[in-house]
Amino acid sequence: MSDAKDLIIAALRKRAANGGQHLHHRDCIHNLPPEKQVEMRGKTVEWWTRIIGDLPEQITPDQWETEPLVTRPDDGS
Repeated sequence: MSDAKDLIIAALRKRAANGGQHLHHRDCIHNLPPEKQVEMRGKTVEWWTRIIGDLPEQITPDQWETEPLVTRPDDGS
C-alpha cells in the first residue's frame, strides 16, 4: 500500500476513534501551506477561492491536539 493510502486510512481510523471529529496532529494536512492543502484535495487555488472562499489555514505545532497517526497498528505478533 502506498504511503498516501496508509496516511489516509490512519487519519480515518483516528477520526473514528475521536467520535468523527478531526483533531490536529503532527501528520495532519493542516500543517501544510494552504496552497498545498488545496492541491492535495485535487483542487486549484482559483477553484477553491471561487467556490469555497478563504483558503484553509496552516497550523503550527502549538495547535496540535492529539498524538501523531499510527499508519501500521501493531497486529500483536
